[in-house]
Amino acid sequence: MSFTEQTYRELEAVVGRRNISRDEYILAGNRAKTPEIPFAHKSAEAIVLPGSTEEVAEIMRICKRWELNYVAYVTACLPTAYASKEDTILIHLKRMNRILEINEEDRYALVEPGVRHVQLYPEVRKRGLSYAPPAVGPGGSPMVSYTCTGGDNHVQYGTSRPTRYLLGVELVTPDGEILRTGSLQADEGWFCPESPGPSLRGVVKGYSGNAGRIGIVTKCAIALDVCKGPAEIRKEGVSPHHKMFMDGGLSRVYVFNYTSMQDVCDAILALGENEVGATVQKYFYLPLALMMTDSANEFWEKWGDFKKIFPMPLVVHIAAGSVREREYEERILFDVVRETGGTRIPREIEKWWEEHMDYFMIVCRLQSVLRLGGSWFPNKAYAESTQVMCNVAESVDGFIYDYTDTGKIFDAPKNIQIIPMEYGHFASSELLFMWDRNDPDGFAHMREFTMASAESDRRHHFNEYSMYGKEWAEKITKAFS
Repeated sequence: MSFTEQTYRELEAVVGRRNISRDEYILAGNRAKTPEIPFAHKSAEAIVLPGSTEEVAEIMRICKRWELNYVAYVTACLPTAYASKEDTILIHLKRMNRILEINEEDRYALVEPGVRHVQLYPEVRKRGLSYAPPAVGPGGSPMVSYTCTGGDNHVQYGTSRPTRYLLGVELVTPDGEILRTGSLQADEGWFCPESPGPSLRGVVKGYSGNAGRIGIVTKCAIALDVCKGPAEIRKEGVSPHHKMFMDGGLSRVYVFNYTSMQDVCDAILALGENEVGATVQKYFYLPLALMMTDSANEFWEKWGDFKKIFPMPLVVHIAAGSVREREYEERILFDVVRETGGTRIPREIEKWWEEHMDYFMIVCRLQSVLRLGGSWFPNKAYAESTQVMCNVAESVDGFIYDYTDTGKIFDAPKNIQIIPMEYGHFASSELLFMWDRNDPDGFAHMREFTMASAESDRRHHFNEYSMYGKEWAEKITKAFS
């Protein structure tokens, strides 16, 4: 079958005339080029905006009956959030944007897909609670981050990834059936992800999320932690020229530079053994330089100096419950850094972090990474032990200079991030590289570099578990489709 006038009328009957469109100027805006993909996507047949779980379920039944493809999305910040086949409709979930409940006793927040971090995070923080917002910026969807996509974040060293914090889920299958997981199965509320029999949390989320391939999540509960810090973060100025401060003397940020990746690894593991810090991460220096400058011109003026000052920065954020605890953690921190060969970066640069504490909550300056106007792509975005992730970072030197020295990708060869989780018991990595989307050969260079990176992983036997997991993910997806 294919998309017809009758199909459109059936969808319109579900959501109403105001919430469906096939106007060309609307469809055109949803197939445009994105920063990481230099070509336009296919055009969808229509865009549908459901307002409830029941409407989503009916839309799924129509898709099954007419053999239509569908893509559900909120922010469309991933290249998969667009039509890639004929006879595809886009299901935009932005109307479903309610915070349904913040339960302070059982410590969870119940949200719909259209809720953004900028809505949810301030509300839970006012109640003395917190959660680990993935590093997607304030406009990202907590529900999408916790159920459908990755979820690495800047505080997972002292907490963890969303995988650990996903509770009850309401999911519409491709057949239009509404499933409710965990304690919802027995009408006991949203507080528990498990229930008698097999748990579905690993199926819904797993490690990286299934990008909606087993259905559309319409509600989910997120576990909340007690917040270490003030209920409100003091703000000065207007974005992007704003500053955010944590008052009270319980929060400190220190940035150290290293010359050896193994020394970085040793520092991370030693700090984790002592459970020092709320955030510890080997950050990538290119996004750091972009966040610390206010224009592309300023970036180019300072980039040469930044490359020399912090090519391998280790960022440590201490969030203590008392001044005494903070001072204790600081003493251990400086002992570890001294023993592992780290050096503190100049104070005038380190001070930037104290003036932008929202970095550790919601990355309000994330858009600065796109300032150069080229294209970017993440690579080596997976997780293993902290030592393995450091080995991955060291292996990059074996192939990246063939691309940075020849101008095929941006000249930032050390631009890999390592974020330990749960005090260093394991860690995630990300090699973010930029390339020129206006270069006729730019896309080919990007693919060539990506293939060289994958070949390096195979040669060193990195990320083998991921391929095994992919096989199981495909089997699960097939079972739900």
